[in-house]
Amino acid sequence: MTVPNFSTLLAITVFTPVLAGCLLLLSWLQHRSIVALAWWGSGFIIASVATTIIVVARGTIPDFWSIVVGNALLATAYGLLWYGARKFNGEKASVILTLAGVPVWIAACSIPPIYARIEIRATVMAAIAVFYTLLALFELWRGRGDGAWRWPILLVLLAHAAAIPVRIPLAGAWLHPDPSDVDLLIFMIFETVFVCICAAYLFGGLAKDKIAATYRRFSLTDPLTQVPNRRGFFEAAERLLIRTRIASRPVALLVFDLDRFKDINDKYGHQVGDKVLIAFCRLSTSMLRPTDLFGRIGGEEFASLLPDMEQQDALWLAERLRAAFEDISHTLGRLTLSATVSIGIASSDNANADLDALLKEADQALYRAKELGRNRVELSERGSRKIDHGRAPEPLPVTEQSSARKRYAIN
Repeated sequence: MTVPNFSTLLAITVFTPVLAGCLLLLSWLQHRSIVALAWWGSGFIIASVATTIIVVARGTIPDFWSIVVGNALLATAYGLLWYGARKFNGEKASVILTLAGVPVWIAACSIPPIYARIEIRATVMAAIAVFYTLLALFELWRGRGDGAWRWPILLVLLAHAAAIPVRIPLAGAWLHPDPSDVDLLIFMIFETVFVCICAAYLFGGLAKDKIAATYRRFSLTDPLTQVPNRRGFFEAAERLLIRTRIASRPVALLVFDLDRFKDINDKYGHQVGDKVLIAFCRLSTSMLRPTDLFGRIGGEEFASLLPDMEQQDALWLAERLRAAFEDISHTLGRLTLSATVSIGIASSDNANADLDALLKEADQALYRAKELGRNRVELSERGSRKIDHGRAPEPLPVTEQSSARKRYAIN
């Protein structure tokens, strides 16, 4: 068997993590908001330094440096892998847990029977590496759903965790391997290079995906009230209506318009008007279910799509919301003012609910509420039911009070 030039292979093994780390640091310089890239890049560079000390410099420097210090640096590099995953999810990361592998390794080396057996030392180091790799994998999996495509890097990390134990029987045989270990050693070197290259590419891709998802989220969110804007509302409403049609469940649409809002802006200023808008959104979202959709579709106009909602329940909820907003005294510094809202309702009990049709009917009902004096709730003409100003809806029959109070937990 022709033995490969292991000096070349080891040089590649040392050079590749440095290259991966530099690429990640370069990505971080381009996307400073994703600090995880800096931590991951630093981790790869530290891993390269550790490999140099552990393998390349072995025999030319004291064992304390090549064994204790080198593997302590490697444990730090794996800890930074988890630290970066936490930062990528926007969560706090414990520095103590990040560096916990270092004292564990030093403590193991302080036990003579462990320090004397290279296979046992390799097992301890492999356990530390597997622990942090799986911990990072869990963090990245837990943060899925942010718009970044995480599955490729999850698979790479899982495969790397499975390959780490291969290093145990090869400990100490890097420079002068037994011929029977050559194939296993080549596999380990190839796996290291493969993981570094894939990680550099996939971590950079994660950052770009997250930034793109953030921009998209901002484009669908009203910056003042932090509820979906017109585009965000209609995109989500279309998806929600598709699910409603498939389930053949009723749906209701509420359209809100703050009464005489222009007068508030003209009299008190736009800053006061903005605070009224924010107060209305907070009240509305607090009274809706998590499955209900609420958004700002115009200046002082809002809408809410209520899946699995009968007309009577929608009417009851709208009146409760109208009355609650009327009762709020908006205290803004030394200023106290009251504001009211008019609401139009449209509903559909079949599987052919159409957003444009519902919006047209709800707008007509809202226009009628404005014409009849404002601060009131009006059903679409198909609903053929009206509410007098300031008057609560008639009590629902006992058999029809099934869901409204239970769903919204209002006594």
